[in-house]
Amino acid sequence: MGFIKLIIIALLVFVGFYLFKKLRASSTTAEQLSADKMVACSTCKTHIPENEAIMQNGKIYCSKECL
Repeated sequence: MGFIKLIIIALLVFVGFYLFKKLRASSTTAEQLSADKMVACSTCKTHIPENEAIMQNGKIYCSKECL
């Protein structure tokens, strides 16, 4: 009887761990899909998210120092 309980508990732990891992992986995928497009600074070539870039005279810059 004790052996059957041990198998059932081990199976429940395995299923719980599997479901937790699967749910966590799906949320990571959603975060990756919502990531911003990366653009390169015209001066230093650093890649930054497009929404943080400074645009001036048709060129992209990462900061005021690179203008």
